[in-house]
Amino acid sequence: MKQNIKKIYRNICLTEWNNKEIINLKEDNNQLKKQVESLDNKIDLIIKDLETLRRNTNEIIYSQIFHDTIKKSPWFDERLSLSSGAIGYPMAYILFRTLDDIKPQAILELGLGQSTKIITNYIKYQKNVIHDVVEHDENWIDFFKRSVDLSKIQKIHHLKNYKRKYNGTELNAYKNFKKEFENKSYDLIMIDGPVGWGQEYSRMDILDIIPGCLKENFVILLDDCERIGEQRTIEMLEEKLKQNNIKYKSGYHYWGINNVYICVSENLEFLCHI
Repeated sequence: MKQNIKKIYRNICLTEWNNKEIINLKEDNNQLKKQVESLDNKIDLIIKDLETLRRNTNEIIYSQIFHDTIKKSPWFDERLSLSSGAIGYPMAYILFRTLDDIKPQAILELGLGQSTKIITNYIKYQKNVIHDVVEHDENWIDFFKRSVDLSKIQKIHHLKNYKRKYNGTELNAYKNFKKEFENKSYDLIMIDGPVGWGQEYSRMDILDIIPGCLKENFVILLDDCERIGEQRTIEMLEEKLKQNNIKYKSGYHYWGINNVYICVSENLEFLCHI
């Protein structure tokens, strides 16, 4: 009888000890989980900081490349403010090289700004170049006209912004864009508008006039293509070109704070690699 009581008591004690061990192990496990989560968060922050550092470094490198490239240019010597919502140095560089090397005669620009200054200088030197600029903000148009000496052959189209519905979502678009440009063709199309931040689909206006708006030799430049909205537009753009048997070369070859996408007719592939 005594032995049975001792055995039962010993089992009770062991059970209590085991329960305490289990509780302690659970507490230790929870602490480890919290530490792992904290480390994960710190790693995520480090990765974001490294990505920001990489982009800023690339932007600085492209600024040096851009300034070296425009030295002694016969047509460009303009003060630019490439910050905030403006284009960055990667876009400024490839835009300048496109103008300087290809010498396009018909240019469509979506979004009025610093890129317009570059193109304006080119037009004054090259002469007889068609330049259509699309902008939704009338106040910005008025300010820009007072600040920049535009050529008489340049035309700024004030197309109001509206919310276009697509695939169950809304995106900014230019009103009457297709009607305005469906019967025109260009050898350079530069896209930095309308505002595309935070949208699932973005800057799709160009798809309404592709491929009819393209000359035989063409260059398409799209800014901010690190964003998902612009990436989806790129996918649809390339699909349209394939459907219409238009041979092209493309890529994300210009990386800075913002990424730049370039799409060219096959004979201009070198622009994807300069």
